[in-house]
Parts: sequence; C-alpha cells; structure tokens
Amino acid sequence: MSVRVMCLLAALAVAGSLLTGLVSAAAREDLGRSDKLRVLVDKVLMAANGWVMTEDHVREIADAGFNVVCPRIGGEDMTRVRRVAEWAQKHDIYYMAWMRGTLAAKTGTKLVWATGDEQDLYSPNADELWEWMTEKIVGHAKVSVEVPSVVGVFLDYENYAAGKRGNCYDLSYDDKIFREFADANGIELPDLAPAERYPWLTEQGLHDAFRDFQIQSWRARCRALREQVDAVNPRFQFIVYPAPGTLFITEAIYPEWATVQAPLILADACTYGRPSALVPHEDSLAANREELQAGIRFVEQRDIPLLYMGGIDPVVAGADPEFSGKNAVMISDVSDGYWVFYEGPRYDKPDHAAYWEWFTRANREIAAGRYDLQHEERETPDTFGVTELDRNTDKLQLALYGMKPRMHDLVEQAGKFEVHELRGMALEYLRQLDVIVLQNFNVALPPEHRFVQALRDYVEQGGGLFLVHDTAWFMASPVSEIAARDKPTNNVEAERHVVETDLEIVAAHDALGGLATGVTFTPEFLDHMIFKPGPRGAVVIRNTFGDPVYVVGTHGKGRVAFSGSYYGYSKDLEGAERRVFLAILDWLAER
Repeated sequence: MSVRVMCLLAALAVAGSLLTGLVSAAAREDLGRSDKLRVLVDKVLMAANGWVMTEDHVREIADAGFNVVCPRIGGEDMTRVRRVAEWAQKHDIYYMAWMRGTLAAKTGTKLVWATGDEQDLYSPNADELWEWMTEKIVGHAKVSVEVPSVVGVFLDYENYAAGKRGNCYDLSYDDKIFREFADANGIELPDLAPAERYPWLTEQGLHDAFRDFQIQSWRARCRALREQVDAVNPRFQFIVYPAPGTLFITEAIYPEWATVQAPLILADACTYGRPSALVPHEDSLAANREELQAGIRFVEQRDIPLLYMGGIDPVVAGADPEFSGKNAVMISDVSDGYWVFYEGPRYDKPDHAAYWEWFTRANREIAAGRYDLQHEERETPDTFGVTELDRNTDKLQLALYGMKPRMHDLVEQAGKFEVHELRGMALEYLRQLDVIVLQNFNVALPPEHRFVQALRDYVEQGGGLFLVHDTAWFMASPVSEIAARDKPTNNVEAERHVVETDLEIVAAHDALGGLATGVTFTPEFLDHMIFKPGPRGAVVIRNTFGDPVYVVGTHGKGRVAFSGSYYGYSKDLEGAERRVFLAILDWLAER
C-alpha cells in the first residue's frame, strides 16, 4: 500500500471519527427537546438477575423505545457504571447513574428538624455527606468523558430514614450549622437542646438570618461541586428527584447546578399513577396533566436552564398498564419527557409483558411526535370504580380510604362494623355502605364533580361521611353547610397544616362518646388541618390557637364529620384521640 493511500485512509478515518462525534453531540443536544426523554429506572429486569444488569437487558430497554437506561442499583460502583454505559452506547441510548442524595449516619453531624428530632442521616451541612457526594459524582463525570452515553447523575432526595418529617432537605438545626451561624454573626449562644433552637431563633428575631445563612452555605457547597464537575465535563447533567423540590433543591440546587451547557433535569412524581385509585381513567389523566403543568409553571418562574419530566410508578394505585402507557404520552405532550420508576411487575410474569407492551406503544408514538394515544378509549377494562359491595356479614358496613392496616384492625376489633376498602365512586355503590371514611383523598375536585355530588346525595339519603385530614382541602366540600376548608395563620407548614399543636374538646356532643369539655390531647400525627364551620356545623374540637379542627353536623337524613387530623400514620391511636375516632364512627352510623 502506498504512503499516499495510507494517508488518505488515515484522513478518512479521522474525518469519520469527527463525523461520529458531531452526530453524537447533535443527538445529545436533542435529548429532552426534539427527542423527548424516555427514561427507564429499572428495578424489574435486573432484579431477575440478582440485581445485575446485562447487555440483553439494555438491548431490551432500547428495543422498547426508551432512550435512557438508569439501573436502580450499581450507580455508586464505577465499574458497573462504565459497563452499563458502554452497553447503552452500543445500543444507541443514553445512561444515567442513580444514587441517593442522602447518606445514612450513626455518628457525626446528623439531620435535626425544627422540632429537635434527629434522624440517622447526615445533615446537609455535614462534611461527610459532601465528601461522599463529590467523590461519587466527579467519578461519574470522569466516566462520561470516556463513555459519552453518560448523561449525568440521577439524585434521589426522598427521605427513607426512620422518623422522617419530610423529604431532603429542609433547614437543619444541627450543632454544626447553629454554631457556625453564631460565630459568623458574633452571637453568644445559650446552652440549647435541639428542640429549643428553633423557638429561640424565632424569639430572638434571628430565624430569617439563620435560614439565609444556611442556604448560602448550601449554595457554596453546590457551587464547588458544580465547578469540580465542570473541570471534567461541563456538559454533565444533574437529574434531581423530587420536583419541584424541597428548600434545598429550590434554593441551592436550582441556581448552582443548572447551566446553559448542562440544564438541570427535574423529575416529578406527581404523575406516578392516578391521583386516587377511585378516580376514573380520563379524569386521572386530566388531573395529572394539571398538577404536572403547575409544577412546570413553578420552575419556569425561576428562569434557569432546565428540563422537566413527569414520572410513572406501576406500584402506585391505579397505574395499570394501559393507564401508564397513556399517562406516558400525556406527560410527554406537556413536558420534556417521562421517566418510569419501574417496580412491581415480575420479569417472568404476564404483568411485565403487559406493561412492556404499553410502554413500547407509548414510546413509538412519543418518538414520532404523536400524542393522540392519550385520548383514545380504553382497550382493557378499567379496574376501579366497582358498583357492588362484597358484603359478608350482617354488621354495619364501613369503607375506609387512605388508612393503614393498623386503622383497619382498630375498627374491626371494635366489633361493630364489617370493614372494606373503598372501591367505587358511584352513588349506587356508596348507598350500600353505612359509613364512609376518606383520609387524604388528595384529589382536587370541583363542587360539580360527580363524586362530590354523589357524596352529598349519599349523606342526604342517610349515609355517614367522615372527611379526614387533607381530603376536604383538595376536594370541594360535599356539605359546605357543615364545614369547608380554612387557611391557618399559626404554626403553618405547607400552606394548609398546623404543626405541633395540642387539641381540646370545646363542646359536649354525642359524636364524642361522652368525653367532657376541657379534655386535651396530643394527636398521633405531627400536623392537622382546620375548617370554617358552616351554618349547620358544630365545632367540637379546636387546637390551642382556637382553630376548628373537628366539625360535625347533620344533612338530610345523614351525618357528616370533618376532622383535620391524620390517623395511624406511624403508631396506634391512644387515649382521648382513640376514643374520639371510634365514637365518631358510632355516631355516623346511627339513624
């Protein structure tokens, strides 16, 4: 072979290499834009192989039309990261490394909530957390230079540790940040227990300054990490869950990790399934669309480079295969794509095949820029909204919604009721029940919605309705003559909740089972809602600020009780709260 031919071939090889690089760069620029994100966070395929992903799994994911693979396990092991990323590149898709944004701690600077409660997690102010995150994430960035299929790191800030008060992170009142704040401002600190720090800061008029100081500390740490990543690969992206996000996410991650070259990718879980297992398919898609768009509007106000995607999780109530596929199309229609937290189905069972078929159909339509599938009539039966009650005894019939097994056990052990899980919304079904309890039916329904009207008709015709915690915040009151939601002004959290406040019986009433006026008790759950009583509502329990928390009354032939409390979240009900709950059920069942 002549030198001239050899030079020509070498030049062509270089040109080909450059062309391949340009094509890959262009495709990456399209991701989340003209090429909607279709991300599979896998806990099903790899679970069938001892939590190890294989090349066959990656091929299967690519063939199903997903354009990003993200194994749930292995994201902290750079050998596994590189191996799966190389397979992803071979099969023309991208890779994200999944890891938690939290780190378990038995010693050191732990997360301390405003209540003084400490969790076995490192505080967002702990050096140990940031050293660990930096080591792992810079490691991912280095792999991304050598294997360009690596988009970035998918960081999970959900709080999985015992004693959670919310997702990560809100302000921490740990000793480290508390003393750093005092030193920076020349403040002499008294000897304060963790539970005394928030009240002391508030009383001294220092809490806003403490908040700003801690946020600036977070931002400096986030900025330092972004700079270290940029020094390796400025196109490396951070993908963050949950969205729109916690205080840490919105005030530190937003401004520091989102760049023009590497827009922040936010992963919202509000579309995981139906807003409630009771809500029909079409109504659920409409509700998911509305909530997703609200999240997008929120982040757009921050004016940062970002992409936004809604999530799907098959284990969430109502997320059957057909709904999930059409949900994916709806999400992609209004956002930059979707992600699946793929758990629940078994790889070798029919449920996986059914989900895979619908995701494949959805991906095909999304990739082609077609979104009509979301509007097509169901092909498989909708599994929710039954009309017949499965009655097995002659006891009074009671249905619970949104309550944990301990509450089912409590009602059953009382012996008066046959207990069911609420499975329908139609009046025909509701009429078969003597009492209905709706706890955290967190679906925004207007007064004219058929379920709101069905509940009103149910009460008028003699039913007993117990609306608990956030139910009456999201859903229009079915019986506003008794009560409707109200906005608190004291000890407020998340706009609607009053936190860390005792309750007091303020009126004797048959609904309270003989408990006397003046009895006080501490609710099992941290927060509660308050209500505005209507002309026929009797306020029987208030909080220490005087806000109505329990309101009862009659409507037509039936009875209604509103309670702002949440029952049985982490332990059994005790004392006066237990007696109140059971007494209200008995009162609602009376005719």
